[in-house]
Amino acid sequence: MSRERAKLAQKLREAREVASLSQEEVAQKLDLPRPAISQIENGHRRVEALELARLAKLYRQPLSFFADEDTPDPTRLDALHRTARDLSEKDRDEVLRFAEFLRQKAEEARKRR
Repeated sequence: MSRERAKLAQKLREAREVASLSQEEVAQKLDLPRPAISQIENGHRRVEALELARLAKLYRQPLSFFADEDTPDPTRLDALHRTARDLSEKDRDEVLRFAEFLRQKAEEARKRR
C-alpha cells in the first residue's frame, strides 16, 4: 500500500469518527457494502473520485482536506480538543505549555532553513 493511500485512509477514518458515523451508516448513505468502507479505511481499496466527493460531503469536510497535506487537519484538532476537555485545569495548562514549546521549536527550525 502506498504512503498516500494510507494517509487518505487514515483521514477518511478520522473524519468518519468525528462525524460520529459508523461504517454501516456510511455504507448505507453511499449505497456501498459495509466491507467496502472498511477496505477504504484500511487502505486496501482505492477510492473513486465520485466516492471521495460524496464522503467529503457526508463528513462535512472540503475535498481539499483529503488531498492537501499542508493544511491543518481539523479532525486531529477536534480530537485534541475533545481529549483536552476531559483534563484537569492544571493538566490543560501543561498541555498548552508543551504545545507552545513545540510551536517555538518548529518556528526556530523554519528560520534555520
